[in-house]
Amino acid sequence: MSPDRRRAPQQERSRRTVERIIDAAARVLERDGDRDATTNRIAKEAGVSPGSLYQYFADRDELLLEVSHRFVARFEAELLPVLRAATRDDPLTAIHRVLNAIVDALESQAPLLRALVARQSGTRQEEVTRAIRARVTDFVFQTLAVHRPDLVAEDLERVTWTFVELTQLLPVRYVLDRPNVPRDAFVADLVRLLAVHAAQAGRPADPATPAVPAPADAAPGRDDAAPAQTDVA
Repeated sequence: MSPDRRRAPQQERSRRTVERIIDAAARVLERDGDRDATTNRIAKEAGVSPGSLYQYFADRDELLLEVSHRFVARFEAELLPVLRAATRDDPLTAIHRVLNAIVDALESQAPLLRALVARQSGTRQEEVTRAIRARVTDFVFQTLAVHRPDLVAEDLERVTWTFVELTQLLPVRYVLDRPNVPRDAFVADLVRLLAVHAAQAGRPADPATPAVPAPADAAPGRDDAAPAQTDVA
């Protein structure tokens, strides 16, 4: 819960009221958009009076910020077990696993994701997602350090930043824009892009160097159809 809330709920009944208000805010934001997600409409959706809403939230922005935090918390809860499991994978399998988990988590909340992206500035999004971004950054950095021990610190930092940006931005755009691209093809393309970048980082550019091939198996990144184990080094 946000530490800035006007009044923290102490009793179980109050906690249930707060949960109902936050859930209602998410539904209204998804359905009606940011402009029409007024506190009066949210209160009506939650079945409480506007005065009750303001007992727990100072204003609309504080309430919708709590909705953002809940979105990120759910995303994090879905992604963290996958990050832990991926530490035991070879690099390509790990990339597939994590990318599929990211797309799964985003698609499960796509309407709310769309509404939140539309209403929040880049700075506010960065604030809300800082914790999960740090976890993904640590995972990528450690994975690269193990499988590319030849990389100097500067190269590790640069490649990690590129990985994190691509795995954050492209899946979001894919889920929101819904291009005419099959999901498996999108994931395979992004894996190929990341694998080539990791493999060539810190090495002189060579136009004749062949790209790392995408795994040929169907449904890459799933447990029942894991890609061939190919090191990015």
